[in-house]
Amino acid sequence: MVLRPLSYGADIRAHPSPSRQLTMTSVAQMKSSEELEVTVGDVQYILIPNPEDFLQDAGFNGDDIAPVLVYPTTPGETISRSALQDFRTNVLDRDDVFQPVFFSNVVFYGSERGDVTLEPDALEELNAWNTKTQTFVSGKRNVAVAPGPYVLSKGKTWQPWRVYYDSSSIFMTTVKPSPDATGSLAVLDASHGGTDGRVIVPSRCYYNPTKSQPLAGARITVKDNIDIAGHKTTLCNRAWADLYPEKTKTAACIQVLIDAGAVIVGKVKLQAMIMREEPLECVEYTAPFNPRADGYQVPSGSSHASAAGIASYDWLDFSVGSDTNGSGRKPASYNGCFSIRPSTGIMDTSGVVGQFPQFDMPVFFGRDISRFSKFISVWYGSSPMLRAPSNLPVKILYPLDFLPTTNDAQTKLIDKFVKGLESTLGVSRTEVSLADLWKQDLPDGPEHSDIAEYLYLAGGYPYYRDSYYDLAKFRDEYEEKFGKPPFVQRAMRWQWDIAKTITVEERNKYWRRSEVYRHWLLDRVFHADSKKFTTVMIFPIEAGKPNYRESDIPPFAILPGFASLNMAPMMRAPEITAPVGDIPYDSWVTQRQERLPIAVSVIGSPGADLILADLVEKGMKGAGLPTQVKTGRSMY
Repeated sequence: MVLRPLSYGADIRAHPSPSRQLTMTSVAQMKSSEELEVTVGDVQYILIPNPEDFLQDAGFNGDDIAPVLVYPTTPGETISRSALQDFRTNVLDRDDVFQPVFFSNVVFYGSERGDVTLEPDALEELNAWNTKTQTFVSGKRNVAVAPGPYVLSKGKTWQPWRVYYDSSSIFMTTVKPSPDATGSLAVLDASHGGTDGRVIVPSRCYYNPTKSQPLAGARITVKDNIDIAGHKTTLCNRAWADLYPEKTKTAACIQVLIDAGAVIVGKVKLQAMIMREEPLECVEYTAPFNPRADGYQVPSGSSHASAAGIASYDWLDFSVGSDTNGSGRKPASYNGCFSIRPSTGIMDTSGVVGQFPQFDMPVFFGRDISRFSKFISVWYGSSPMLRAPSNLPVKILYPLDFLPTTNDAQTKLIDKFVKGLESTLGVSRTEVSLADLWKQDLPDGPEHSDIAEYLYLAGGYPYYRDSYYDLAKFRDEYEEKFGKPPFVQRAMRWQWDIAKTITVEERNKYWRRSEVYRHWLLDRVFHADSKKFTTVMIFPIEAGKPNYRESDIPPFAILPGFASLNMAPMMRAPEITAPVGDIPYDSWVTQRQERLPIAVSVIGSPGADLILADLVEKGMKGAGLPTQVKTGRSMY
């Protein structure tokens, strides 16, 4: 590549290959800051200043604009063709930021030319790469420079961060590193729920996970009920966003990920006010798009954008959401990805806005269950609650209260997973009727023998009342500042109307019932304190049937306390949701047969989070099911 000095903002006509063209432009941004954008073919990059300006010693002219590939070296090293090929295979080919245009200028960083042997076959390999310049830079002592693609512009060293567009409409705000080099995050695009906003990601070449930074380079989104310093937490509600300023501190559950090397790429939507909001009920911000099947199935649940992003974008590794009584597990099922609702109390939840602290927990989503154990270990830290997998026998409970479902195809897929777990562990499932066992035990007396009737309001009344009065400050402060009540969607108003009728005595009565249920589950069903075996239970997630974005809005209803979605929050237990297959249906949207994701949920006693991750992976493998799903229309 031959690069001539150009004035800033001009086009560069460079031809490392006939089909490639590199263009650089300047884009004006707020507060008079400047955004540099590079386009290579049809791929766009935003240039982020590199912490070390090492290319200033590379011998380029001060006005040159050049794509550069850094190959780290050490004095005395021999560089051969095989070494370069290994570098390309193991470092460059796994990176979505790198493109062949960066081969044009190779910088061997870390050694002087005379300190390195460049074998003839290496020169042949560089020629095959169409490398035009080779430069050796010894660099500064104790200053490490990561391998990978860089750009020299205006005499400075830049990292090219690749631009993607949010076609599934999941983001509220996307972020980039702050130019002040403090490690804080600045706004890239504040689309506020629009479609096709820009998202940028750094080169994967820059990151090498270590013991101190085990998540180095992992790209993560954050649900917009979780605080990030310097940004508003909106709850996808304009009144909330108007009332409260930018946060000054990042939520603990996100800071631990940043400290572990994760890259936060933006904040994503939720169902407004962490409350039910079907796509046709989305008044202020459009619901994200579920990419599975015909592309017009509901994303489902409050953490819908967190799951939809994982199902949509290869360039995204994990997403963080939250779950109260299904907000994380339902989206995982509908969007065909994995999720875990952690044990309640196992991590610091400060900085997470919720509805009911007794039930609220952050959750995370991913496409590969084999990566969950590592993520859990980092995310939870040294929590004394967390138990490691062991060789204890496993008891698999198959609750006849919820299984089999009325959907035979759904049940067959769930049973396939259960059989895989049975064969792997060498055990058989234990069928159990919770309703019958409750009648047998009568944990709250003979007058309460019907578990469904006893628990009907136990999952809703305490939650509704506490949430309503916790939000009194929001309602009062907003009205005082703006002279009118804050707008919230119909489902929230319905919940508030019910909450206003619930007395303290009723709230406490049903909370007591919830606690009776919890202790009974732990003692009689899961045997949580047993040193002889581990117990898990299998659940379906809803009906396993198509649910279109424009489907009729269901009536408002309190989720019954005995519903399977309420067991984990009421028991303070972990639950992993995993896709176990898909079933065909005829879509009226595409006028063809599509495949609808089907999931299973596995719940264990509090602290069994790692155990569940291990068992789900074993069950998937035992059943011959993929432990990793793909993005897009189909999981496979």
